[in-house]
Amino acid sequence: MKAKTSTKKASQRKGNGTEPPPEKEAYVRRARRIEGQVQAISRMIEEERYCVDILMQIRAARSALKSLSIELLESHTNHCVREAFESNNGEKTIQELLEVFKTYS
Repeated sequence: MKAKTSTKKASQRKGNGTEPPPEKEAYVRRARRIEGQVQAISRMIEEERYCVDILMQIRAARSALKSLSIELLESHTNHCVREAFESNNGEKTIQELLEVFKTYS
């Protein structure tokens, strides 16, 4: 149920007529690189590669995901949260941000 709510919120924000953040393409490239890492892990498992090598690749993919999520959180805070405060909608945004922190901790 939460995923649908998040999707709805994202689609509502997308339609506000603002330009996409300049980081968008960099985020997409990084996500695709992570996707490639995960596909490589699947191939390694299929090829019955050495377990430690597979585990190292999983660790690298997790690290890449964590790094991307931190950058997205920073961007969200610097842009969306700031805009919410400027438009006097800060309380709602703080609650949303706290929920995000709960999810990541």
